[in-house]
Amino acid sequence: MSARFASITAGLLARKGEAQPWAQQRMPDADRAPLMFRSEPVPLAVTPPPPPPTKERSCSLRMSPQDYERLGILAVKTGSTRQQLLKQALGDLLDAKAQTLSCACLGSCEKNCG
Repeated sequence: MSARFASITAGLLARKGEAQPWAQQRMPDADRAPLMFRSEPVPLAVTPPPPPPTKERSCSLRMSPQDYERLGILAVKTGSTRQQLLKQALGDLLDAKAQTLSCACLGSCEKNCG
């Protein structure tokens, strides 16, 4: 036994904002307001919205069980997390190397020196 479906016709479609439940009678076409089109473009906002925040990248680090335990103890004693301590240590290392190597690209510059 095959299923029969109704044909899609223009009578099934409704203009935006004019959709009605099936139980109600549809308005005759003569009562509908004509569509209005703008002859001038709508001005956009003066300033564009800010770009979405970039996701942080992840990197894994292998360490000995003793170092992992020591890092955990330090995190508890300082009221932070292992992740926060590692990010702080990495930031300090990168800042120190940027000064030692006198490379502005290790800092926050716009150049890309490779």
